[in-house]
Amino acid sequence: MENAVDALKMAAAVLTFVLALGISMSSFSQARETAQILIDYTDRESVTQYAEDTNSKTRIVGAETIVPAIYRAYKENYRILFYAQDGDPIELYKKRENGTDVSVNYIDLEREVLGNNRQQDNFIMALLYGTNANLQTADGTPISWSNFTSELAMNNSRITLNSQGIYDTILEGNTFEERFGVYYQEDLLPENYDPDTDIGDEYDTEETPDANKTKKRVISYYMQ
Repeated sequence: MENAVDALKMAAAVLTFVLALGISMSSFSQARETAQILIDYTDRESVTQYAEDTNSKTRIVGAETIVPAIYRAYKENYRILFYAQDGDPIELYKKRENGTDVSVNYIDLEREVLGNNRQQDNFIMALLYGTNANLQTADGTPISWSNFTSELAMNNSRITLNSQGIYDTILEGNTFEERFGVYYQEDLLPENYDPDTDIGDEYDTEETPDANKTKKRVISYYMQ
């Protein structure tokens, strides 16, 4: 009789454990779904931009979309290009190439010689706001425009910044058509590569498998 009671107790304990395990798994699943919903809502812009690897997806956007994309350009490893209504490039800064100052209409920090994260952040701020940028040292101390440009020169960056940032142009333009593209960093592309038009075998490299390459996303903004 005593053995039967013990067996019943063990069976009840096992049943309780199974029920608790089932409830826990269900709770974890619901928690994961809830967390994913929160992530989707808090970073909906990022999900919208990077959900598809296609250069045919377009939409009309304003400063509320473009400015956050510029801030994320380095950390997310993508390239941003700007064009005027007539399709001409919008100059963001100049870079000396072979003794000549070349106009640059893109943000692609992979191609620039910048010393550290703080200098990269200051560079983005300078591109956005020009001489009105809030430039800071690593400990948060403000630095002047002239000191920052001198710092860039010491880095041998060959960069000449514009006094007026792209932010004013974005506000004046009101809206831009946003286009998406993608390429691989290991593929050698020309400086004036446009993912909206330069598509074909001439930009494909078969020597390196795509699985071993680093995918880089491209966003082009055309003023409306």
